[in-house]
Amino acid sequence: MSTDKQPPDDDKAFEDGDAIAHRRPDGASFLDRGLHLVESAALVLSMLAITFASSVIFLSVFGRTFLGRSIPDNVVLAENMMPIIVALPLAYVAARRGHIEVEVFTNFLPPRGILVLNMFANLVGLVIFGLIAWSAWNILGRDWATGRFYEGVLRIPQWPAKAFFVAGLALFSLRLVLNFAEDAMRLVGLKKL
Repeated sequence: MSTDKQPPDDDKAFEDGDAIAHRRPDGASFLDRGLHLVESAALVLSMLAITFASSVIFLSVFGRTFLGRSIPDNVVLAENMMPIIVALPLAYVAARRGHIEVEVFTNFLPPRGILVLNMFANLVGLVIFGLIAWSAWNILGRDWATGRFYEGVLRIPQWPAKAFFVAGLALFSLRLVLNFAEDAMRLVGLKKL
């Protein structure tokens, strides 16, 4: 009997309700391992943004209700957390292939057919989110150059939230490229199916 403890199977761990660690395979490329670290950091930042936005909202409601005062620009503060909350975890989820898929019409396909569909989905996602990132980059540049800010007590600049949005979409686009390449290598037999 071996004393080495094997890591849990991801599917079994998910069914048991345990958290699934975002692990990259031992044979992953240097780029993939580096991207894994950035994706994990982006996920942590997103979780911190959720905590911050929730705290601002709670403290504002509490303060307004019981103290007659709220946090200045609380709506703008919470609003500016949304790009961090939404965009930064996209690459993390894509790395785990965790986005929602409708499999009603694809379950009958052989593994290679599913790979082709995954490659197509990655390509379409790359085009769509790449265009959104490019457009957001242009808006970010304009806001940075003009120094736009939100009217209010705190005069919060508009560019930081847009910068996080662009960074999240760029990270997601890079992950889609790597997923496409991984599926292509599986399709031609360079990687195990």
